[in-house]
Amino acid sequence: MSDYILGTHDAELARLQLQHALWRPAAQAAWRRAGLGPGQRVLELGAGPGLAALELARAVGPAGRVLGLELSPAYVAAGQAVAEREGLEQLELRRHDLRTDPLPAEGFDLLWCRWVAMFLPELEPLLDQLAPALRPGGTVLFHEYLHWDTFGLHPHGAAIRRFGQAAQRSFREAGGDPDVNRRLPALLAQRGFQIQELRPLPVLGQAGSMAAQWMGSFVAVYGEQLQRLGLWSAADAAQAAAEVSEAQRAAGSYWMGPTLLELRATK
Repeated sequence: MSDYILGTHDAELARLQLQHALWRPAAQAAWRRAGLGPGQRVLELGAGPGLAALELARAVGPAGRVLGLELSPAYVAAGQAVAEREGLEQLELRRHDLRTDPLPAEGFDLLWCRWVAMFLPELEPLLDQLAPALRPGGTVLFHEYLHWDTFGLHPHGAAIRRFGQAAQRSFREAGGDPDVNRRLPALLAQRGFQIQELRPLPVLGQAGSMAAQWMGSFVAVYGEQLQRLGLWSAADAAQAAAEVSEAQRAAGSYWMGPTLLELRATK
Protein backbone atom coordinates (compact mmCIF):
# COMPACT_ATOMS: atom_id res chain seq x y z
CA MET A 1 0.00 0.00 0.00
CA SER A 2 1.67 3.19 -1.18
CA ASP A 3 -1.11 5.58 -0.32
CA TYR A 4 -4.15 5.98 1.87
CA ILE A 5 -7.64 5.16 0.72
CA LEU A 6 -8.46 8.73 1.83
CA GLY A 7 -5.54 10.16 -0.19
CA THR A 8 -2.77 12.58 0.75
CA HIS A 9 -3.66 15.42 -1.62
CA ASP A 10 -4.01 19.09 -0.65
CA ALA A 11 -7.77 18.90 -0.05
CA GLU A 12 -7.30 15.93 2.27
CA LEU A 13 -4.51 17.72 4.13
CA ALA A 14 -6.80 20.72 4.68
CA ARG A 15 -9.51 18.36 5.94
CA LEU A 16 -7.03 16.76 8.34
CA GLN A 17 -6.10 20.17 9.71
CA LEU A 18 -9.76 20.98 10.37
CA GLN A 19 -10.21 17.52 11.89
CA HIS A 20 -7.25 18.06 14.21
CA ALA A 21 -8.59 21.42 15.36
CA LEU A 22 -11.98 19.86 16.15
CA TRP A 23 -10.59 16.83 17.99
CA ARG A 24 -7.62 18.50 19.72
CA PRO A 25 -9.48 19.08 23.04
CA ALA A 26 -10.61 15.43 23.18
CA ALA A 27 -7.10 14.20 22.41
CA GLN A 28 -5.49 16.46 24.99
CA ALA A 29 -8.00 15.39 27.63
CA ALA A 30 -7.28 11.74 26.81
CA TRP A 31 -3.53 12.32 27.12
CA ARG A 32 -4.04 13.95 30.53
CA ARG A 33 -6.11 11.00 31.70
CA ALA A 34 -3.27 8.74 30.51
CA GLY A 35 -0.81 10.72 32.66
CA LEU A 36 1.15 12.38 29.85
CA GLY A 37 3.76 14.76 31.18
CA PRO A 38 7.25 16.25 30.73
CA GLY A 39 10.07 13.83 30.09
CA GLN A 40 7.90 10.97 28.84
CA ARG A 41 8.52 8.87 25.75
CA VAL A 42 5.59 8.60 23.34
CA LEU A 43 5.08 6.45 20.26
CA GLU A 44 2.39 7.53 17.80
CA LEU A 45 1.10 5.05 15.23
CA GLY A 46 -0.02 6.63 11.96
CA ALA A 47 1.16 10.17 12.64
CA GLY A 48 -0.04 11.64 9.34
CA PRO A 49 1.47 15.09 8.77
CA GLY A 50 2.43 15.27 12.46
CA LEU A 51 -0.45 17.39 13.77
CA ALA A 52 -0.93 15.39 16.98
CA ALA A 53 2.77 14.56 17.23
CA LEU A 54 3.61 18.26 17.45
CA GLU A 55 1.17 18.65 20.36
CA LEU A 56 2.65 15.60 22.07
CA ALA A 57 6.19 16.91 21.61
CA ARG A 58 5.26 20.19 23.27
CA ALA A 59 3.66 18.27 26.15
CA VAL A 60 6.70 16.07 26.87
CA GLY A 61 9.16 18.95 26.48
CA PRO A 62 12.86 18.84 25.60
CA ALA A 63 13.56 16.04 28.07
CA GLY A 64 11.00 13.75 26.44
CA ARG A 65 10.78 11.97 23.12
CA VAL A 66 8.00 11.56 20.56
CA LEU A 67 8.39 9.14 17.67
CA GLY A 68 5.69 9.31 15.01
CA LEU A 69 5.47 6.38 12.59
CA GLU A 70 3.88 7.25 9.27
CA LEU A 71 3.36 5.49 5.93
CA SER A 72 3.34 8.53 3.63
CA PRO A 73 6.79 9.99 2.83
CA ALA A 74 5.13 13.31 1.97
CA TYR A 75 3.50 13.51 5.38
CA VAL A 76 6.74 12.53 7.13
CA ALA A 77 8.61 15.31 5.33
CA ALA A 78 5.89 17.89 6.05
CA GLY A 79 5.71 17.08 9.75
CA GLN A 80 9.47 16.92 10.22
CA ALA A 81 9.86 20.31 8.54
CA VAL A 82 7.44 21.87 11.02
CA ALA A 83 9.23 20.21 13.95
CA GLU A 84 12.58 21.57 12.79
CA ARG A 85 11.12 25.02 12.20
CA GLU A 86 9.75 25.07 15.77
CA GLY A 87 12.93 23.64 17.27
CA LEU A 88 11.25 20.51 18.61
CA GLU A 89 14.30 18.27 18.69
CA GLN A 90 12.37 15.77 20.83
CA LEU A 91 10.12 14.91 17.86
CA GLU A 92 11.03 12.43 15.14
CA LEU A 93 8.76 11.36 12.28
CA ARG A 94 9.79 8.14 10.57
CA ARG A 95 8.58 6.35 7.44
CA HIS A 96 7.03 3.09 8.61
CA ASP A 97 4.55 0.49 7.33
CA LEU A 98 2.58 -0.82 10.29
CA ARG A 99 1.64 -3.95 8.37
CA THR A 100 5.20 -5.14 7.81
CA ASP A 101 7.75 -3.12 9.80
CA PRO A 102 8.44 -4.04 13.46
CA LEU A 103 7.66 -1.49 16.14
CA PRO A 104 10.72 -0.03 17.87
CA ALA A 105 11.16 -1.57 21.32
CA GLU A 106 12.29 1.57 23.13
CA GLY A 107 10.34 1.30 26.38
CA PHE A 108 7.75 3.96 25.58
CA ASP A 109 5.55 5.32 28.35
CA LEU A 110 2.57 5.91 26.05
CA LEU A 111 1.49 4.55 22.71
CA TRP A 112 -1.09 6.73 20.91
CA CYS A 113 -3.14 5.55 17.94
CA ARG A 114 -6.07 7.39 16.34
CA TRP A 115 -8.01 6.35 13.21
CA VAL A 116 -5.37 3.86 12.13
CA ALA A 117 -6.46 0.42 13.36
CA MET A 118 -9.68 0.79 11.37
CA PHE A 119 -7.71 0.67 8.11
CA LEU A 120 -5.51 -2.36 8.87
CA PRO A 121 -6.48 -5.63 7.18
CA GLU A 122 -4.87 -7.58 10.03
CA LEU A 123 -4.72 -6.34 13.61
CA GLU A 124 -3.05 -9.26 15.35
CA PRO A 125 0.52 -8.78 14.03
CA LEU A 126 0.52 -5.18 15.24
CA LEU A 127 -1.16 -5.90 18.57
CA ASP A 128 1.40 -8.60 19.33
CA GLN A 129 4.11 -5.93 19.17
CA LEU A 130 2.52 -3.41 21.54
CA ALA A 131 3.79 -4.83 24.83
CA PRO A 132 7.45 -5.14 23.67
CA ALA A 133 7.35 -1.50 22.57
CA LEU A 134 6.27 -0.30 26.03
CA ARG A 135 8.03 -0.05 29.37
CA PRO A 136 6.53 -2.21 32.15
CA GLY A 137 3.28 -0.52 33.15
CA GLY A 138 3.17 1.49 29.93
CA THR A 139 -0.12 2.67 28.44
CA VAL A 140 -1.80 2.24 25.07
CA LEU A 141 -4.41 4.80 24.08
CA PHE A 142 -6.67 4.29 21.08
CA HIS A 143 -9.22 6.64 19.56
CA GLU A 144 -11.05 4.48 17.03
CA TYR A 145 -14.63 4.26 15.86
CA LEU A 146 -17.20 2.09 17.58
CA HIS A 147 -20.40 2.80 15.61
CA TRP A 148 -20.00 4.37 12.18
CA ASP A 149 -23.74 4.13 11.49
CA THR A 150 -24.39 7.16 13.70
CA PHE A 151 -22.99 9.35 10.90
CA GLY A 152 -25.78 11.47 9.45
CA LEU A 153 -27.45 14.80 8.78
CA HIS A 154 -30.79 15.20 10.49
CA PRO A 155 -33.69 15.37 10.00
CA HIS A 156 -33.44 15.21 6.18
CA GLY A 157 -30.23 13.60 4.97
CA ALA A 158 -31.04 10.57 2.81
CA ALA A 159 -28.08 11.14 0.47
CA ILE A 160 -25.76 11.78 3.41
CA ARG A 161 -26.90 8.47 4.90
CA ARG A 162 -26.09 6.73 1.62
CA PHE A 163 -22.68 8.43 1.65
CA GLY A 164 -21.99 6.98 5.09
CA GLN A 165 -22.94 3.51 3.88
CA ALA A 166 -20.73 3.89 0.80
CA ALA A 167 -17.80 5.11 2.91
CA GLN A 168 -18.09 2.11 5.22
CA ARG A 169 -18.25 -0.22 2.22
CA SER A 170 -15.08 1.33 0.82
CA PHE A 171 -13.25 0.81 4.12
CA ARG A 172 -14.32 -2.83 4.31
CA GLU A 173 -13.51 -3.56 0.67
CA ALA A 174 -10.01 -2.19 1.32
CA GLY A 175 -9.64 -4.67 4.19
CA GLY A 176 -10.48 -2.35 7.09
CA ASP A 177 -13.13 -2.29 9.78
CA PRO A 178 -14.90 1.03 10.43
CA ASP A 179 -16.17 -0.26 13.81
CA VAL A 180 -12.85 -1.74 14.89
CA ASN A 181 -13.16 -0.63 18.52
CA ARG A 182 -15.87 -3.20 19.05
CA ARG A 183 -13.04 -5.77 18.92
CA LEU A 184 -9.97 -3.98 20.23
CA PRO A 185 -10.68 -4.14 23.98
CA ALA A 186 -11.09 -7.93 23.91
CA LEU A 187 -8.04 -8.36 21.67
CA LEU A 188 -5.91 -6.34 24.09
CA ALA A 189 -7.26 -8.21 27.11
CA GLN A 190 -6.31 -11.48 25.44
CA ARG A 191 -2.73 -10.16 25.30
CA GLY A 192 -2.58 -9.40 29.00
CA PHE A 193 -3.53 -5.72 28.92
CA GLN A 194 -5.65 -4.30 31.72
CA ILE A 195 -8.48 -2.14 30.36
CA GLN A 196 -8.45 1.14 32.31
CA GLU A 197 -11.18 3.06 30.51
CA LEU A 198 -13.74 2.80 27.73
CA ARG A 199 -15.16 6.25 27.01
CA PRO A 200 -17.56 7.01 24.11
CA LEU A 201 -16.81 10.29 22.35
CA PRO A 202 -19.77 11.41 20.22
CA VAL A 203 -19.56 14.50 18.05
CA LEU A 204 -22.43 16.58 16.70
CA GLY A 205 -23.10 20.13 15.68
CA GLN A 206 -25.57 22.44 14.01
CA ALA A 207 -24.88 24.12 10.69
CA GLY A 208 -21.90 26.45 10.88
CA SER A 209 -20.26 24.63 13.76
CA MET A 210 -16.77 23.20 13.45
CA ALA A 211 -18.24 19.70 13.70
CA ALA A 212 -20.58 20.42 10.78
CA GLN A 213 -17.72 21.86 8.74
CA TRP A 214 -15.61 18.75 9.42
CA MET A 215 -18.32 16.31 8.38
CA GLY A 216 -19.34 18.40 5.38
CA SER A 217 -15.74 18.56 4.21
CA PHE A 218 -15.47 14.77 4.50
CA VAL A 219 -18.49 14.32 2.25
CA ALA A 220 -17.06 16.76 -0.28
CA VAL A 221 -13.50 15.41 -0.30
CA TYR A 222 -14.09 11.69 0.09
CA GLY A 223 -17.16 11.77 -2.13
CA GLU A 224 -14.84 12.26 -5.09
CA GLN A 225 -12.88 9.14 -4.14
CA LEU A 226 -16.10 7.17 -3.72
CA GLN A 227 -17.10 8.17 -7.24
CA ARG A 228 -13.78 6.90 -8.56
CA LEU A 229 -14.43 3.63 -6.71
CA GLY A 230 -17.89 3.35 -8.26
CA LEU A 231 -19.62 3.50 -4.88
CA TRP A 232 -21.12 6.99 -5.20
CA SER A 233 -22.47 8.94 -8.18
CA ALA A 234 -22.56 12.52 -9.39
CA ALA A 235 -26.30 12.47 -8.74
CA ASP A 236 -25.66 11.31 -5.17
CA ALA A 237 -23.15 14.13 -4.70
CA ALA A 238 -25.59 16.71 -6.06
CA GLN A 239 -28.36 15.52 -3.74
CA ALA A 240 -25.98 15.53 -0.76
CA ALA A 241 -24.91 19.09 -1.58
CA ALA A 242 -28.56 20.13 -1.72
CA GLU A 243 -29.21 18.54 1.67
CA VAL A 244 -26.24 20.36 3.19
CA SER A 245 -27.45 23.64 1.72
CA GLU A 246 -30.96 23.07 3.07
CA ALA A 247 -29.56 22.23 6.52
CA GLN A 248 -27.77 25.58 6.59
CA ARG A 249 -31.14 27.32 6.20
CA ALA A 250 -33.33 25.06 8.34
CA ALA A 251 -33.40 25.68 12.08
CA GLY A 252 -32.88 22.54 14.11
CA SER A 253 -30.85 20.63 11.54
CA TYR A 254 -27.68 19.02 12.83
CA TRP A 255 -24.86 16.64 11.93
CA MET A 256 -23.97 13.56 13.94
CA GLY A 257 -20.58 11.93 13.50
CA PRO A 258 -19.52 8.29 13.76
CA THR A 259 -19.22 7.41 17.45
CA LEU A 260 -15.63 7.24 18.65
CA LEU A 261 -14.47 5.12 21.58
CA GLU A 262 -11.52 6.05 23.77
CA LEU A 263 -9.74 2.87 24.83
CA ARG A 264 -6.98 3.08 27.43
CA ALA A 265 -5.13 0.02 28.70
CA THR A 266 -1.90 -0.79 30.52
CA LYS A 267 0.51 -3.72 30.39
